Amino acid sequence: MYSLTKKRWQAIHDKDASFDGKFIYGIGADHRVCCPSCPKEQDCVPEEVEIFKTNDEALFEGFIPCPECHPFGELTEKAELVYKVKVYLAHNYQKRLTLESMAEEFNVSTGVLHRAFMTKTDESPQAYLVRLRMFHAKRRLKETNEGVAIIGLKVGIPNLSYFNTVFKQQVGMTAVQYRKQG
Repeated sequence: MYSLTKKRWQAIHDKDASFDGKFIYGIGADHRVCCPSCPKEQDCVPEEVEIFKTNDEALFEGFIPCPECHPFGELTEKAELVYKVKVYLAHNYQKRLTLESMAEEFNVSTGVLHRAFMTKTDESPQAYLVRLRMFHAKRRLKETNEGVAIIGLKVGIPNLSYFNTVFKQQVGMTAVQYRKQG
């Protein structure tokens, strides 16, 4: 995430299209994410605004794209499926999820889901899910005093050994080391 600078706040306030593509922003009150030039009248204060570098950051935080300014761009059928799966994962990452269960949820075959994801994101749905889980694990490690095993459980990886292995692969250090680095 980016910080909300005076320049970014001014771009949002002025609906400055020259900043479109440089960042997107979300307002906590309605959990919608917009591009700076969004025509929707935003009644917000800087304290309610979150600035995101990428669409995935916004999705990880539970924001959905504004239907007026389409900050993620116009979505093709394949892109729409991937977007819906990402939203589903953002809301259900704590659960046991498989490619089969996700495909069933969206009434597509596992092959269709996997290919759509790979085509649109260059990663598999499973890799995206791991990245999402590690995002939330890192946040919990920084913001809570919960034990590593509890955090693993809360992000959908109930096996401590596997959680530690995945965390180290993804982050480059153990969860305990990550927490200590502050």
